[in-house]
Amino acid sequence: MKIRTINDLQDSIDAEMAWRKHELSSIRENVANARKSAKDTAIRAGIALLYAHWEGAIKNIATFYLEYVSTLKLPYGEMKPNFLAISLKYNLKTFEESSKSTIHTKIVSEIINSHDAESVIPVDGIIKTNSNLNSAIFVEIMATIGLDCSAYEGSYKLIDSVLLDKRNKIAHGERIVSLDLDEARYYEIHEKIRDLIFQFANQVSNAACLKQYLK
Repeated sequence: MKIRTINDLQDSIDAEMAWRKHELSSIRENVANARKSAKDTAIRAGIALLYAHWEGAIKNIATFYLEYVSTLKLPYGEMKPNFLAISLKYNLKTFEESSKSTIHTKIVSEIINSHDAESVIPVDGIIKTNSNLNSAIFVEIMATIGLDCSAYEGSYKLIDSVLLDKRNKIAHGERIVSLDLDEARYYEIHEKIRDLIFQFANQVSNAACLKQYLK
């Protein structure tokens, strides 16, 4: 679905969160209902899927927001500088890849006159997680879309030293006894990561409503 209006954006976010909320509940139930002999496997699978939802939700919702702002085609001079930075990065890549002076001159002219120019903000491939959405990459994503990330700072240790660390160890085949992870600890991690996902979704919705893409 093309995101052209704020209602389109909200519908996209709602649809994204609806299926994730349902699956996150199912993952938690799988851990709770697993027999003792299968409990460890359910917990290990739960951590892997929990990380997948963390990465997928942040990447997709950030992209939805970027697509919405892109369709507004506001002058760069009215927008936060991160949106011009996205466009400049794209143009500079073209600059480096071309040997044509005509293209170089055109790009330099666009940069000089960008303040009053209608924005052309690329969307595809801009939000990158590198399949390893740690706190540092999350901060960069927030900077890319121009949103404040200070409310998440207290959760960076959870993201890096708990969720990603355990997910990586599980991906490398480590047993649960080496993960300092039991059922109660899993529930704690699950609830906190789920809350971060919902917090981010709400923040993006509010940012669009409050026009936080403007200076």
